[in-house]
Amino acid sequence: MPRSPRTLTLALLLASSALPATDAGATFPPFPFPNSTVPPCITLVGSDGVTASATGAFVVIIRDLANNPVPGVRVSVDLSSATDLHFCADQLDPGLILDCPTNTVSALTDATGTARFTLLGGGNGSVGTGSLGNAGRIYADGFLIGSPTVSAYDLDGSAGVGANDLSLWLSDFGTGEPYGRSDYDCGGGLGGNDLSFWLSAYGRGAQSLSCGANCP
Repeated sequence: MPRSPRTLTLALLLASSALPATDAGATFPPFPFPNSTVPPCITLVGSDGVTASATGAFVVIIRDLANNPVPGVRVSVDLSSATDLHFCADQLDPGLILDCPTNTVSALTDATGTARFTLLGGGNGSVGTGSLGNAGRIYADGFLIGSPTVSAYDLDGSAGVGANDLSLWLSDFGTGEPYGRSDYDCGGGLGGNDLSFWLSAYGRGAQSLSCGANCP
């Protein structure tokens, strides 16, 4: 015999009362690194064949709930959402851990909780399309701690930083789109100050070489 709507409603109420408690009443461990220092922008750089350009140097400092530095934390920079950019397959730094399949480079924090990076990489020569601001991801032992904008001076990924990269920057500027790869001053848009950054980097001559090989 078919059940009435009232009987079905009562059965559903009884069944739901027997279900385990939902996550609303559950407790979770606190985020372990709330006082960390993470850069809002990072820049991929070229090299002279031996050393990465110091222009791209940055640090991430990991601190715990009590604001104490935390050593031995694996800090990872992830470019998987910035598909117009790439890492070099050789970072020229034995302290960095490169994982091409996941498009990440990692380093361990030292006794002061500091992980140091100078990341070799560049652009893929994109024109008229690309990632915008905050496309990078920085993780500490798997916890997301920052989403920096990622720029690159070697925009075509070939023959070091040169005239074609300037042409690509001007193309980005001309679109009016705030492509992160060309936003060197972290201003959220492209303008004269970014051009000044590029010209200064070019003038130093420390990025004469692109990657010997890119991460696939």
